[in-house]
Amino acid sequence: MAAIGAKGLFTIARKYPFGNFLFFLTISFFLLTTFCHAATAKKKEGIYHTVNKGVTLYRISQAYKIPLAKLMEANRLSSPSAVKVGQKLFIPGAKAVLPVEPYIPLSPLEKRKLEESLDAGDPPVPLTPGSESGKEPKDSEKPPWLGKELDIIWPIQGKITSPFGPRGKRFHGGIDIRSPSYQEVKAAMDGEVILARHTSTGYGKVIFLRHDQGFLTLYGHLNVIMAKEGDAVRQGQPIGGVGSTGRSTGPHLHFEVRLNGRPLNPLPLLPPTIEELLEKKTQK
Repeated sequence: MAAIGAKGLFTIARKYPFGNFLFFLTISFFLLTTFCHAATAKKKEGIYHTVNKGVTLYRISQAYKIPLAKLMEANRLSSPSAVKVGQKLFIPGAKAVLPVEPYIPLSPLEKRKLEESLDAGDPPVPLTPGSESGKEPKDSEKPPWLGKELDIIWPIQGKITSPFGPRGKRFHGGIDIRSPSYQEVKAAMDGEVILARHTSTGYGKVIFLRHDQGFLTLYGHLNVIMAKEGDAVRQGQPIGGVGSTGRSTGPHLHFEVRLNGRPLNPLPLLPPTIEELLEKKTQK
């Protein structure tokens, strides 16, 4: 159609005078969209990555250092788990195809140890290797996320009923957030599900997500588990529902952030709430 040219169009128009305006309008729209599409395609930079067995969208996002949401948008995916072996995914901005490690599920022993850690009551890990001795750590010892804003969101909104820290003779390795039953619990960061089950611990139904840089997040006391082991999940994706399973006095979410297996206080890592922002504004 694009090869007809202006002279050819006028010839056709003279031969078929009825509906000339509509004819010219249709042809113009076709040519315009064709040229625009060609121009857009030239500007589109990136490569295509073929999905291999065991590789998840989260693993691909980590290899290419691109958020899951951006990958999903570029490939029009409805879910982070909607990828198949042999599928070609467009990686925007990438210059070369990179190797991607497949997802390897935890062994039965690893899962048992992870469950046992729920009732361990370990004290928190220092934020930096030198903080135990009181010395300022060297730059080479500082975690890459320290001093930077961690890309993390609140899994639910609600009042904190039990903070991070000592609780009786044990240590509470997370925060408890009050919420109505079945409120959607969202993934705090992009990650992959490594454990999702009803445990025999005090936290009942739990989900463990594994993230970049050695981080894990834990969601406990759930009534409903919506994600399954091996799933890739994007930040903000619903993964479960608030409940009161395990040892619990009412519906709430037990939320933990762990670094290399040890608990961190989530509050300094999470973004400020609306109430905190309003309080700071009134103090000024």
